[in-house]
Amino acid sequence: MNFRLDLRFLKQNIDVLLSNRHRLRVFGWLVLLGGLQGCGEEVKKMRVPAVEMYHQAYMAYEDGFYQEAEKKFQNLVDEHPNTRLTTLAYMKIGDLNYERNKWEEAESGYRMFLTLNPESHLTPYVLNRIIALNYERNRYGIFFPKREYDRNMEPNRRILQEYRRFSLLYPKSPYLKEVRDYLLKARSDLAEHEVLVGNYYFRWEQYPSAIERYLHVLKQYPEFPRVEEVASRLVEAYHLNLQPRLAEEMQAVLGNFREHPARTAESS
Repeated sequence: MNFRLDLRFLKQNIDVLLSNRHRLRVFGWLVLLGGLQGCGEEVKKMRVPAVEMYHQAYMAYEDGFYQEAEKKFQNLVDEHPNTRLTTLAYMKIGDLNYERNKWEEAESGYRMFLTLNPESHLTPYVLNRIIALNYERNRYGIFFPKREYDRNMEPNRRILQEYRRFSLLYPKSPYLKEVRDYLLKARSDLAEHEVLVGNYYFRWEQYPSAIERYLHVLKQYPEFPRVEEVASRLVEAYHLNLQPRLAEEMQAVLGNFREHPARTAESS
């Protein structure tokens, strides 16, 4: 009887041992699989070096694959923030969007570059690009783009602001002549806008408003090539507004316009 009980007890213990051994084996496999999975995740987390990412993005840009290049530059910015190459990536994002006439995106990239590295030797180039794209913003039309003076003039005003900054910080820059050309064009556009609005008021017999616009052109944009035409219209507006004395004074000033050279845009 006792012998049977011992055999039964021994068999139960063997079953338990075998069961525990199986469980240990399964547990071991789970640990191994978990370790392999963890290694896989570590591999996924390994980042491509910033230099390699920049090189790949730059090559795509040079080959004209702007969409691919922008994606690669953006990946560099996301994975390697606060690095020198990230700063350069923002400038190249500005460049590739400039090439695609995406002015808002281009300016955003350039502004980020200036924010991260305002004292870079590339800053004059970036400021020149910002001024250039703001001038291009006022071209409208798909097949034959042209400038329209009844549109938003804010880009031209921004050019004036950026020119003051540029000329103050980089008076000897090789880009200064190009920037000054954009300044003169922007001032001419602003003057054309004021004349257009003034003529609108004139046609609708809103002479005080027309006079205000014409005077603004004569005072703020004396280098405007059609300044005599504006002065003549101003004389006419004074007469129609029953201001003969001011009309006579303006007529006298008009007679002296050809005798005095216009002031330069920079002195205004």
